Amino acid sequence: MRSVFGISNGLTAAIRLAAAAGLLAASAGNAQAGEALPADLQACASIFDPVGMPSGTDGADEHEYTFQNRSMPPVPNPPFLYRCHLGGFALRFNGVTKVPDWVAEDIVPEEVGSGAERSDDFFVDKTLPEGYSALLSHYKHSGYDRGHQAPAGDFSARQDLMDETFVLSNMGPQVGACFNQGIWRELETAIRNLLPTRPRLIVFTGPIFSGPLKTVDDVKAERQAKVAKVAPPTAPATIPSQSPTTGQPAPPASSAAEVKPAEASAVPTGSVAIPTAFFKIVYAVQEQRAMAFRFKNEARCKTAYAADEFRTTIDAIEEDTGFDFLPVLSGRRQTVLEKQVSPFWTW
Repeated sequence: MRSVFGISNGLTAAIRLAAAAGLLAASAGNAQAGEALPADLQACASIFDPVGMPSGTDGADEHEYTFQNRSMPPVPNPPFLYRCHLGGFALRFNGVTKVPDWVAEDIVPEEVGSGAERSDDFFVDKTLPEGYSALLSHYKHSGYDRGHQAPAGDFSARQDLMDETFVLSNMGPQVGACFNQGIWRELETAIRNLLPTRPRLIVFTGPIFSGPLKTVDDVKAERQAKVAKVAPPTAPATIPSQSPTTGQPAPPASSAAEVKPAEASAVPTGSVAIPTAFFKIVYAVQEQRAMAFRFKNEARCKTAYAADEFRTTIDAIEEDTGFDFLPVLSGRRQTVLEKQVSPFWTW
């Protein structure tokens, strides 16, 4: 259960505790917006109370995604699922892209500090249906980092929450050097550094896709094709097949009879799609101010995270993603915050 003390949010501690425990069916704001909080997010109700849950549809809803080869990706039923992680961050996970459509987190001083140690123990959310989640094997040899959407550092005083951020449903394929390990990490740090003057931040993070989906398997195939053209003739390399359930090497053909029926019949539902860009929307609850960022998923070694080119409007992100953010704010407040680049707020 999340700590609620010392936060100026207009709610009493008792109400916030009830929300975090899932005892409130939905926040008052969500009721006004006509968007009830899904049952799977009830334990994270306190995150959404000030701003509401993002609403809208995307390619998974409308079955509009296509791969680079123009084939249609397999679409699980349902195409997306909601998950709440220890009341600290919540997400909508997309079963087509295997990347979260958005991740929402409530950043407060009590959970940012010291005490927790980074584990780097990435894991699959076992509550997701078979074949729904990304696997460790998808990212292996892909050349992409498993990029946190809710950063581990945002919960550096809570070991349980920091560990929970390593769930693969909180990840998106990100260019490593000079992006995930550079300007993106610098942005995450800068957001945490706002806490001394802005004691509560609601942050939404997620991917932006444009054009046909390119997957990490496409990248691996392209790399193998290049190697095949330049390498001298050799015996074909044998690459062990992998279980779609565990991501571990499958048994050799000679032992196929020993494979359990459930494992033999498991059907994978595609690979992990690579986002064209990533966004962050930062809302200061007490000050009622917001900033929005959009970063292309590419290496930018000599550019500062605060460069003007990365700042954008919430309206632009909504146009790119199909989601409506901050829906419980008044129409006037949304207009002020969403149509301007970084209104009222400087770093």
